[in-house]
Order: sequence, then structure tokens, then C-alpha cells
Amino acid sequence: MKWPRFLFACALCLFSAICLLSAPAFAESGVRGRVAWRGELISQVTVRAYRQIADIAGGKALAVSVATDLDGLYQLDLKPGNYVLTASNSSGALKPGDLFCYYSGSPIQVPVNGYRNVGFNLIRVPEQQPVKEEKRSGIYGQLSYQGEPLEKAYLYVYKDPSKNFKGPGYFIQPVARGDFRLNLPPGDYYLLARKRMKGGQFGPIEIGDYFNYYFGNPVHIEAGQLHEIKIETVTRLSMLEEDVVDLQGISGQVVDAAGKPRAGLYVFAYRQAEMTGNPDFFSAPTGPDGHFEITLPDSGPYYLLARQAFGGPAGSDELYGKLQLTNGGPRAVSVSTEQEEVVIHVVPKD
Repeated sequence: MKWPRFLFACALCLFSAICLLSAPAFAESGVRGRVAWRGELISQVTVRAYRQIADIAGGKALAVSVATDLDGLYQLDLKPGNYVLTASNSSGALKPGDLFCYYSGSPIQVPVNGYRNVGFNLIRVPEQQPVKEEKRSGIYGQLSYQGEPLEKAYLYVYKDPSKNFKGPGYFIQPVARGDFRLNLPPGDYYLLARKRMKGGQFGPIEIGDYFNYYFGNPVHIEAGQLHEIKIETVTRLSMLEEDVVDLQGISGQVVDAAGKPRAGLYVFAYRQAEMTGNPDFFSAPTGPDGHFEITLPDSGPYYLLARQAFGGPAGSDELYGKLQLTNGGPRAVSVSTEQEEVVIHVVPKD
């Protein structure tokens, strides 16, 4: 009786070895980069990946990195897909003195094979006053940058984080000299601060712009409660954005009717041929050569539109154009491993 069992065990080991040898190698993918606070690389910070923004407050992280080393470096292995990312030196609820960052480029797309470079510019969680009892409910506080009031900025109030804070949201409060006060009905709110050096309320955050996500989101307000809110903004640091992996998406050029490259235009990607409403994805402004790139999460198809402004209907004489077929209809583009460069022609809007 022992001999057949021995043969069975040998056969099982041989079968397992064959399966391991014949199985395809696992493709490594995820995010990696550096973490800093006011330009200083920081160790002992962990990066967390979430499926959606609403999971941050509930601590529902899908994956957590090993703590950053002395050079502020980290790596987090993730399956291909879209993730919301944060970084902190705290494993529990944030308290005054902790370091924290919500990655402003969230959701980030992890490629099928490779790592995206993601840098975190941390803030230190401030001391805040207890909730005040008032006749009206709302928030008050200050937007700042490295300890100084941030002037000519905007406070954005959102109720639904599922759209990743695209569009105008629930309310936008101009903040002239850093301090603000805003009446809000009872409810839960997500707060962000933005200041674009080019001005305006809408558009992507570029190098030199100020941004941050309030570390205490969502803010729960009850009737008669006034909450103090302090949002320290950060800027993008070039030292945290080195070694970005190759683009997975669509790239190309924006030109005018004469074929001349046009700088400073955004390219929007829509899933629907009508190309109306908020775009699903958008590029940074085109450079002097008219070049653009859009990172996309899947093969599509996508429909592309280029314009100068971000948000609202196109203005008179604004450069505007869609990627079209020869018959004038919208041209769909699918993402592939050998992606062609597309050319979008723009003309002044009637």
C-alpha cells in the first residue's frame, strides 16, 4: 500500500513542476518614486493605493508599500488598473504633526508591464480648533503655502468624489487673501484648494501651480456647527517626477489650418462621439511643437477634441477642433502597443 502512495506523491510533484515551468512569468507593475516635505526627502513614509477616493477615510487600502528609505524612495507593486494614492507616516487616523499627501494626479493608471513614477509632496497636519456652535453651519479657515497665506486662490467644495473632482462641483469660493468663511448646509463635503498661475477656476494643475486635498476629507457638518479648515497647498517638484515610464495612451500634434503647430491647447478624450460635457481624460497644454500626450486606462475607443480653454462652451475666436474622418465625421481612436501619432486641426470658433 505504501508504494502506490509514493508513486502518487512523485507524480504530483512532477505535475506541479511542469505547471510552474509552463506558466507565463508574472509581469511586474505598480508605482514607485520619491517622497519629500518642503524639498527634503523623507524616510519612514508608506504609500497606499485605493480603488476610489471614498475609501481613503474608511482606511480601505488595497495595498501598502514598505516604508521609504533614507533617500525617500518607495515601490508599491500593483496589478494593472486605476488607483487613488496617498502617502503618510501614520498608519492610523491623522493627528497634528503627521505628514500626509493625496496624489493630485489620482486616479493613476498602472501599466500592464512596468512602473509609473509618482512623487509625493507632503504637508504636516496642523493643530485645529474644536468645532464651534453657531446659528449657521459651515466652515472657516485659511489656505496657505509653507506657513504664509495663499492669495488669489480658490476653495473647491464637492459632495460626490466619484468623478475625481472634475468639473465645478458643489461650490467654488474665491479666496483673496488666504482667509475664508463659507456657510454650508448639513452634510458631508470634500474640500480642495487650487491656484493656477495662469488664473482661472478650471484646468489641470501644471508645474508652478498650487494645489491640495484637505487631509480631513470628508468634512461632516451638522446643523449649527462651524468647522475650522486649514489647507496647506503644495506645488509639483521636478525632482519627484524623474524616470516616468513610457506613455500608454494617445499622442500627437495640434496644428492650425496652415499646418503650423499650436502651443497652449488642451486635448480632451471622450468615450462618446458627441464629445459633450466634462471630458473623461485630458492632456497638459501642448508645447511649442504642438505635441500632446494623454494617458488612458484601456483600449477605448476614444474621441478627441482640442481647444484653448478648459470648461464651458467654446468662446468666440477660440482655437477649436476635433479629430475627424475625411467626410467630416468624428474619428474614433483605439489605444494599441504600436500607437500612431494623430494630428488635430484647429481653427477659430465661429
